[in-house]
Amino acid sequence: MAWTIRRATPADADPIAAITIAGWRHTYRGIVTDDRLDALDPAVFAEARRRAITAPAPTGVFVAEDGGPVRGYCVVGPLRVPERSGDTSVPSAELHSLYLDPPVIGTGAGRALHDAGVAHLAACGFRRAVLWVYSANTRAQEFYARRGWHAASEPYRPPEWSAPATLWARSL
Repeated sequence: MAWTIRRATPADADPIAAITIAGWRHTYRGIVTDDRLDALDPAVFAEARRRAITAPAPTGVFVAEDGGPVRGYCVVGPLRVPERSGDTSVPSAELHSLYLDPPVIGTGAGRALHDAGVAHLAACGFRRAVLWVYSANTRAQEFYARRGWHAASEPYRPPEWSAPATLWARSL
């Protein structure tokens, strides 16, 4: 399957929100409570993604298409939790999210989005990237490990998070 990766536009916010909810419900059942998954609000996700899409660099939002609608996306940008992000003496940024429409998992869309996000951060002058992975999400951990990421913390769970997560890092 051939994927086209491009910068997201505000018109992509609603499809991205739908992908987020489908991705959460597909991936996080058994990790996040069913009540939380069932209560996900597309309008909340669309507004958050719209803000990211229109944010200045270093924030970047990329979408994957295969000749039809948006099927996945990646958001990168500044560190969200600098005090928990490890060695920030090296210019560091974060891969905030990477979600796919569940039927396209394993088709190369995730790899293409990942590579676009990482390349964007490197082009912005960052030398290190971090991301948070739910500690029970072994499939995502395997995906990131194949791309040069490594676990860089013990599991951490602030009150607003749905489950414990582990910081992962890599050089850019």
